[in-house]
Amino acid sequence: MSKKKETTGEAGSDASAVDPAIEALSYEDAMKELESLVEHIERGDVGLEASLASYRRGEQLLRHLKGLLDRAETTVRTMSLAEAERGG
Repeated sequence: MSKKKETTGEAGSDASAVDPAIEALSYEDAMKELESLVEHIERGDVGLEASLASYRRGEQLLRHLKGLLDRAETTVRTMSLAEAERGG
């Protein structure tokens, strides 16, 4: 019984933890990896366990991509505000 709870807890923590290797990826590299994962899952190239692992990694990649886009949007807004304040 205890083993089952540990496994469930680990899966939940895996979903919220971000792999440092993913955080190091550029937007383009993360997108390529996500596209590749989706293609493999859709083609059925992987079994159930590998599909679940790919799905979890895909979730992490999506969070990373969203974070990169959010930071880029913030940067563009900041630059636009600075330009507007200069009268440009």
